Amino acid sequence: MSTKQVFSSTVFYLSIIAVTALSFLSVWSDLTETVGKGGSVVYFFELFLGLSLFKKLVVLFAALPYVSSFCSDWKYQYIKPVVIRTGVKKYIWSKIFTCFLIGLLTVFCGLLLFFFILSLKMPIFPSEHIESITGPPFSPLIDRNFPILYLILKGFIFSMAAALWAVVGLTVSAFIPSHFVAIATPVIASYVLEEFTSIFPKWLNLYLLTRSANVLNQGPFVSFLYFCTIFLLFAALAGFLFDYQVRRRIRNEVV
Repeated sequence: MSTKQVFSSTVFYLSIIAVTALSFLSVWSDLTETVGKGGSVVYFFELFLGLSLFKKLVVLFAALPYVSSFCSDWKYQYIKPVVIRTGVKKYIWSKIFTCFLIGLLTVFCGLLLFFFILSLKMPIFPSEHIESITGPPFSPLIDRNFPILYLILKGFIFSMAAALWAVVGLTVSAFIPSHFVAIATPVIASYVLEEFTSIFPKWLNLYLLTRSANVLNQGPFVSFLYFCTIFLLFAALAGFLFDYQVRRRIRNEVV
């Protein structure tokens, strides 16, 4: 029901378009100089990943379709009839699942649209100097003539990171049920937690993981599975905090 509500929402589709528009805006100055004179989809995607400000704004759009849903449920007490009919556990984890899924789809679909539009004007990857643009663990895919898979996997990992921050926003909304806090938290949390995990080993550094850096010195398949596992584990951890606080609210333990 939660997922169906979002798929029928205009905000979801507008957020996808906004991600695509923001991706173009982030590389626009280089793009206008390059079209017709070279350039590639891979180059502009890597350029986008290197721009911190625009990456954080993408996280904001990932949060828009669903992150503040708990705030509405609590404010207008929609939560009561739903919990009575489905139970607390199903309500909570459907929220977490939907929030992660919608955050992921919003960014991933927006990036796919970005890749597609760029590919109409330029090649997917340059014919030379590819080593200066790409790097492991996914660069072997280009060497094996799978450049599209390179873009899809790196775009998917970046989208999973955005989905994680969306779940963090949902979790904070259970502690502070404010729409503004819920929407702003993913952006703030992404900055804070990326800086915090920078003191950890590189295989737990969220900044490096978001950019699909070569933290394991393994191939594309193992690295992809590792990235997905880490983001899912962090999202699950945030989900358990959300579960804890929502149960407290339902039991009237929070003023």
